[in-house]
Amino acid sequence: MRLVVHMKSRILVFAALLPLLATTGLSQKNQEKPKVHADFFFGTYPVARDAETLLGNPKVRMLLVGLHNKWNIEKTAKESGVAEDELERLFADLQEARLADEIDQFDSRPILPVVRDKDMKKIEKNLQSHTSDFAAYLRANIPEIETALAPLTGAKGVPQPQLLYQVVVGAILFGGMHDAFFEDQTIMVTPRRRVGSQRYYAWLIESDQKLAGVLKREQWESDGYTMVAIGQGLAKSKVSLDSLRKENGMVLEEAEARRLRSFITIFSKEKLLPWFKKNRESIRTTIALMDAGSYSSLSDVFAWYYDQIANGAVSELVASRKIQPPDGHYAFALKAPGR
Repeated sequence: MRLVVHMKSRILVFAALLPLLATTGLSQKNQEKPKVHADFFFGTYPVARDAETLLGNPKVRMLLVGLHNKWNIEKTAKESGVAEDELERLFADLQEARLADEIDQFDSRPILPVVRDKDMKKIEKNLQSHTSDFAAYLRANIPEIETALAPLTGAKGVPQPQLLYQVVVGAILFGGMHDAFFEDQTIMVTPRRRVGSQRYYAWLIESDQKLAGVLKREQWESDGYTMVAIGQGLAKSKVSLDSLRKENGMVLEEAEARRLRSFITIFSKEKLLPWFKKNRESIRTTIALMDAGSYSSLSDVFAWYYDQIANGAVSELVASRKIQPPDGHYAFALKAPGR
């Protein structure tokens, strides 16, 4: 008898707790971050260090998120706790950098897509599917790249997995493919002009820094050579041509540089670009699910979407041991045409 009463008491207590447990679980499951906050990460292609510095200011990021929410500066100030006059000054900085602008006297917008957690939930399955499919397609074409690299005397000092990483990642995925997109013009056009002569795509991503792009490619000219660095994040300093030679890095003189450039152009246009054109409608449909699609062009959002596919494909190639990533950054040099 005492056992039965005991069991009844436990059942009654558990039944009383059920609504509370259900409510707690539901609130945890549906918990979202505030409508405006600074936990966002910035990315660009090509690298734009000045823009990286500007977006390092958390108040600038909150302002862009407020504009993404279709708020005016007054409402953004109220929701963020940042003084309205300060936001006005920051908006002027964003206008000068061409990262935000007035649509009319009552409306302003970011000139870059802002991707929120809820957007990622909508597209993550499609993004993973596109990434895995493209990675498999790229992996199947690696032998053609190996054949093209085999005769390069200027790359003999570089171990094959490292050389493949430099060319596949630094020269093709984050170089030749963008040129192919810009020339084709059906899914991504030349980046818009920002400050001065700078042209780049930009994006702002909520919560996860990896989603802003882990791999960064930087290019500059030195002594008649095009220098390229590729790796995680931005390199603290630029590698000199002399140090690259001393370390037996890839340095291609004019004839070999011309052959490699030609191969990269043809491979990007004839091998990889067709995969994106075949999947164009699927990608467009995925991008349309995102809130940023209401104020950003297909090119602006696709620039970020491609960046994610490329980063993901590199991770899969590294995991398969096809390519070897650097501890920090790889650098290589190609003789500039006619120099």
